[in-house]
Amino acid sequence: MSRTKNERKLSFKPKCKSFSPNENGTNEIITLLSEEIEALYLMDLLELYQEDAAQKMGTSRPTFARIIKSARKKVALGLLMGNTLALESQNGNRIVALCSNDISHYTNLNSKNRHICIFTFNATGKIKEKLFLDNPLYGTDLKPTIELTNIFLHYGVNQYIVSQIGEGFKSTLLSKGIDVIAQDKFSF
Repeated sequence: MSRTKNERKLSFKPKCKSFSPNENGTNEIITLLSEEIEALYLMDLLELYQEDAAQKMGTSRPTFARIIKSARKKVALGLLMGNTLALESQNGNRIVALCSNDISHYTNLNSKNRHICIFTFNATGKIKEKLFLDNPLYGTDLKPTIELTNIFLHYGVNQYIVSQIGEGFKSTLLSKGIDVIAQDKFSF
């Protein structure tokens, strides 16, 4: 089971919400997370060392190194491959998705379960909204990479909780700014 993600200290607010090539690029949108934007700001604009930047963000140096590596890869994809970069805003809401066979108990979380459950939490961790959708993957041979990713992007999901996930699907979600949390059950 993965451990809870620590709260990052974020200070920089970007002046735009997206960056897109003028020439022919791809239709793919890659989301830079707020923490990745902060890491780029601290290291590449303020030119801080990783140790100092990690301390300012309230994270360890190895964690900061993973964040900056991910951010730089996404920027490289945008610049070199023509992907649109979407910059995540710091609105304080956390939108969590999971797939469950029961809409009152969330266990045995699997991408092909009957329901997609989407929960919106405010900045203080209280639930603002619950949404339950029929999962188009339930009882089919469809792959989650396309179907679930599109649904999650439509509803602004930024965390997906699932017990097991393939590397391709996980990589797709991460490139879209959706954190993957591996755990077998969920409660609030």
